[in-house]
Amino acid sequence: MTAFLPLDATASFPSSPAFLVVSPDPVNHVKRVVQAIIKARRIVVVCGAGISVEAGIPDFRSSEGLFQSLKKDHPRLVSGEDMFDASVFGSEDTTSQFCQMIARLSQLSEEAEPTTFHRFLRVLDDRGRLLRVYTQNIDALEEKSGLSFGVPTEDSKKIKRASVSRKRKAPGHDAPTTEIADDTAQSTRPSTIRTPSLPAETPRCIPLHGTLQLMHCVACTHACRLRDYLDSLVSGIPPPCPQCTAFEQTRRLLGKRSRGIGKLRPSLVLYNEYHKDGEVVGDIVEKDLMGSSKGKGRAGVDLLLVVGTSLRVSGTKRLVREFSKAVRYQDTTMDEPLSLPASKITQSVHDPVMPTPSSRRTAGRDDGLPVRTICLNLEFPVPTREWEGVFDVWVRGDAQAFATLVFEELKKEELGQELAKERKRKREETIAESTRNTDRVVTGI
Repeated sequence: MTAFLPLDATASFPSSPAFLVVSPDPVNHVKRVVQAIIKARRIVVVCGAGISVEAGIPDFRSSEGLFQSLKKDHPRLVSGEDMFDASVFGSEDTTSQFCQMIARLSQLSEEAEPTTFHRFLRVLDDRGRLLRVYTQNIDALEEKSGLSFGVPTEDSKKIKRASVSRKRKAPGHDAPTTEIADDTAQSTRPSTIRTPSLPAETPRCIPLHGTLQLMHCVACTHACRLRDYLDSLVSGIPPPCPQCTAFEQTRRLLGKRSRGIGKLRPSLVLYNEYHKDGEVVGDIVEKDLMGSSKGKGRAGVDLLLVVGTSLRVSGTKRLVREFSKAVRYQDTTMDEPLSLPASKITQSVHDPVMPTPSSRRTAGRDDGLPVRTICLNLEFPVPTREWEGVFDVWVRGDAQAFATLVFEELKKEELGQELAKERKRKREETIAESTRNTDRVVTGI
């Protein structure tokens, strides 16, 4: 069962999903959810567009979302979702519309600032409690908030392994490196505290669908900053690849035949398109699911927070289900293997999920069992039957409001710690003064 916890106390109990149960004390139950997040040590967050709406970036599937506005602006589209399908490059007209849409989204993302929830993610990271963020968003606001960001390339991973191997052999270099390879498409701004179990080359935030930061050539795969070609995109024209152009000029000077010039396209993962980073992402997911057998403090995820997403993309569905199984694993046996190799999680496959034994809760009873899987969203994912046994609680409400609740609780804890320190200091001063007075009496001073 999944407990229903509305942030709005006046909200009525929804008729769906059928496995939803009422908490007898929703206010305290929400506080317990907040405490579960504060006390967790290895949190995985799977987030969607809902966390960026406050920053002025539209979501995709709501009544006022991007898909609806695209359908309105382009009536010939069957659905706004078609603009994010690989077939968009099938005609000059749709390619032009796609370029203009990307230009608009890029401008919005450049102007946007991280929301309260983004800052909440950074605080979790600073406290050493954030294992990973898997974001479906393409705005890169997680990077603006200060999280390391991106997907490591295979080449950078090989270089890193070789570098670490050399350092192990060299005297005086026993500590693992914390640098991020320069040739990876990720942020070089690390957060102040790192969870010790993470490999240094793996960013804290993994963009599942690419970002609006980069473009690449469809012919030679050369990568460029998208902002450098914004004018061309605004005009609806895919820009020519600068590397192909330079090679073509060289070939012309050498009297060789033309090989053509490739076009740049945004480095996003579209529907019905091969995910070039899928294997790398799968490797990261596997490590986060299972942890590492080497050394201490290398266990896998212990709390899952799914926020601001309708969970319609099949690869993300699979990701959430497997992380849910992994955290619930801690309430059952550690001998039973996970049902799915994590390396296959990024495949676009749809499988029904069956409730696990640990997911069952007595209806209408806040039984105090651990809160390990949290759905934070205004609406519950549909079809609802696919999510039975996946979430312990559905916190129905705004992501920013929930993040504010966590911040308030953290402030209370900090204040309590400061008061405790002050009381301890006063006790020590009292004891010290008493000792001095005793010494004076004994010595007759």
